[in-house]
Amino acid sequence: MLNILERNTEELTTLNHSTKVFHEALSKVKKGETRFHVTDPSGSVPDYDLEYIDNMMMFPDQLRGLILKMTKGGATYAPFLNYDETDLDNICLRFLDQFKKIELDVVDEYSVNVVSIALKHTDLHVYVTDEKINWFISDPDRVHIVESLPTERDKDTLRIIAGPFEMGYTKRDWTYLSSVAAFQNLFFWQAFTGGRKGPFRYIEVELSDITGIGGLLSYVSMCSRAGEPRGLKAFLSPGCTRYPDELLSKYFQMDPKPEDSTPDNTLMLGKMMSVFTTSWYVNQYPSNFDESILNEAFAAEMREYADAILGDRKVLGVLARGTDYVTMNLGADRRHATPDQMISVIREWIEEDGYEKIFLATEDNDNLEKIRAAFPGKVMAISQERHTVSEMQKKNASLIYEFEQKLNTGKAYVDALEDTTVNYFYALYILARCDAFLCSGQCNGWDTVRSLNAGKFNRERKLMVAMEGDPAVEKWKEIRPVTAGIFARGAYPTNKAFFMTYRFDLKEPVNPDAVKTAWDKTLKVYPYMSYAVANRGGKLVLLENNLPFVIKETAEIVEPYERSGNFHSVTFCYMANALFVYVDHVPVDGTGFQLVLETFFYHYYCALDGCEYPVPEGVLTEKDGVAPGQEVDAYLMSDPIDPKTMMGKLAGGKVFTLKESILDDLFAKKEDCRGYCISVNSDEMMSYAKSVKGSPMSVLAVTFANALERENPDNKLPISVISPVSVRKVMGNTNSLLHQVVHNNYNFTPEELTGNDDEALNTKFRETMKGFTSEQNIRLMCGVYRGICEGYAKAYAAGALDNIILETRAKTNSAFSVSYLGTLRTGDYGNRIRMTAFHVMQEKGIMLQTTEVGKHFYIDWYQGFPGDKYVKAMRDLMLEAGMKSVSIERVE
Repeated sequence: MLNILERNTEELTTLNHSTKVFHEALSKVKKGETRFHVTDPSGSVPDYDLEYIDNMMMFPDQLRGLILKMTKGGATYAPFLNYDETDLDNICLRFLDQFKKIELDVVDEYSVNVVSIALKHTDLHVYVTDEKINWFISDPDRVHIVESLPTERDKDTLRIIAGPFEMGYTKRDWTYLSSVAAFQNLFFWQAFTGGRKGPFRYIEVELSDITGIGGLLSYVSMCSRAGEPRGLKAFLSPGCTRYPDELLSKYFQMDPKPEDSTPDNTLMLGKMMSVFTTSWYVNQYPSNFDESILNEAFAAEMREYADAILGDRKVLGVLARGTDYVTMNLGADRRHATPDQMISVIREWIEEDGYEKIFLATEDNDNLEKIRAAFPGKVMAISQERHTVSEMQKKNASLIYEFEQKLNTGKAYVDALEDTTVNYFYALYILARCDAFLCSGQCNGWDTVRSLNAGKFNRERKLMVAMEGDPAVEKWKEIRPVTAGIFARGAYPTNKAFFMTYRFDLKEPVNPDAVKTAWDKTLKVYPYMSYAVANRGGKLVLLENNLPFVIKETAEIVEPYERSGNFHSVTFCYMANALFVYVDHVPVDGTGFQLVLETFFYHYYCALDGCEYPVPEGVLTEKDGVAPGQEVDAYLMSDPIDPKTMMGKLAGGKVFTLKESILDDLFAKKEDCRGYCISVNSDEMMSYAKSVKGSPMSVLAVTFANALERENPDNKLPISVISPVSVRKVMGNTNSLLHQVVHNNYNFTPEELTGNDDEALNTKFRETMKGFTSEQNIRLMCGVYRGICEGYAKAYAAGALDNIILETRAKTNSAFSVSYLGTLRTGDYGNRIRMTAFHVMQEKGIMLQTTEVGKHFYIDWYQGFPGDKYVKAMRDLMLEAGMKSVSIERVE
């Protein structure tokens, strides 16, 4: 695709602006050029640049790698280096017939072409947010420039946006498309004709050895039906799958390759099979076959077996895929429901419809065991060899076919493949004979079963948990979408909770009744904390949640966010005097939750001691009612800024990385992580800070950097320290609980650390922080973070955020983070609270979170590797600075 950019100063080929400028640029792209200057001889259009990017390169590396693996080197988007806007026989104008108007949020080569086609061949009006559309198209009666597009989308409107993620197919919604997908849905036939005019007679379906038998039959059926209106007949390319032709002919009625098929009269799908099968047009012709596709003897055997298994009983058929759908970490429509999620729906359907038995088809032994345990005596399943995720991981196989090849070779593999194929199809056939059908997610088995059933199910459902969320919460009332919190969701894989861990060691044993009383009263002040965070329709949203909060005596972690925590954002665990609070980091940040903790501990000690303590200044209690402004998002107070525009300013050179944190894994392993608590008397800390003209924040950052330098005296690189900064004071939303921080990067050079005293280091750090926290910069950073959040939200909706997370992680060094959250405001009871741990998920670097509670500062230290030399170095520096009460303890 050619993007339209501001002209730069490079020496490049210059093209004349015209209606053919895209084709002229593409002709040079084929010769190796990728960027061009464009000038308009008439002077009507300002100079601009065109920059080419291969359509598949628009995907992040991790996602592109996954696509290439799943398609054996195939493409989701065709390159379209050649296309013809006048070849109407091979432009799918039917695609536009479903719309009443077009909304354009991006102007590039493809969106310009889509609009041009629409204006020439339909009566659609176009609404565009970018005036650059007028450089290429002049139709003031039907092209309308608008400031913004409606928040709510109309199902009769085609919305075209930037980026590669919204392709339509993943959500089966072709009303909201990236420009490349919109273009491809019009021009996809030309990806296969290659400029040839035909006549064509055949479609050759070439599948890879990844494709299972259900996919094989479904794809051939789909391609056959899609080709029929154009007089095309589809056939399977001989020898292209892992199934020998002899095996296929033994069990199925497969048309052979026609003798008169030639390269001239046949459209070869080949490596661009996905371009064809993901198009809107082809999906109007879903696979549809009946028993006639089966060899008669094979069909007769299965009929007899199904009759014996099902009898006259009312049976619910369940297809629960696992194994490679888990190991591949597939997103969007390919993420399948877990057994627990399926069990919720199965139980609901049994209660509503009274099914006597469950016929379960699964290749995953863990799925079988869990569902069988949930419904004792009700589950029937074919006897077959099943595998588990752990078995596949031990063989380093992420796909079933890879695993099968590692288990058997030669004739043993062929024999095993035949057994697996027969058993799999027996299972699908019996599913098709059941009274109802529940499937764990999008897979070819879903299509095969529905084709064989021919619409006779009393009810059927394909779970789409990545799009629809957990079935347990789908009927809960939606409050609103998550906004700022999507930033935190973009830090960790979305199928896992991303949460903060607090540990408070109290003077007395934890009283669970007082915890419940205190939390109930806290929720009256901060009802926002009662919401669930869930996926709904591809959006991360807040839901009403009436389930009880988890308050449990256990040393195990009870994660917030999903089922384990009753979908709440907070869980409480305790053992003896230790209170653990686990908090989902998406709805709140540490500063926001500190307001909640202040209210909680006030009510906890009032309940525990049976009295009413004086309220600490600034702390809200039940008597104050609902805290105003707790859901105000300061990011939204600034206009969004594309974070890419800031990358040059924010990017730096190489920085120091601990050798202990250089790992192959993207995330540190929990068993390798270590937690420590450094505590120091408040008066000693503040006295030292005053002596070096510093603040608690500057003292922490400088002392930490000096500790690293002391243990790495040969280091020549800057030590980069990240500090989260709350925007609340500047933006005026002091009561907000939301994720309301921006991050400052400060580099301590080795020369700076060794050549300056602590006063100079603290002074410089504070001066830099003062500039960073200026109103102008904070408002700017809020715009950048809003831009990041909006980008993450789009990726999340497309099921692509995980791949962005993994790619970002792969390119990011381990980090050093130093945070100071200020004082936890308490009365005298604050001296009965020791805050011995506060951290987020395991990271490869080191994280310090510091809070003053009572008469002590608690520096909660969390690192992604074993060892204690760095934390001891920091303690020693604090002792040398005169903080005589400083101590360290290891914290689990």
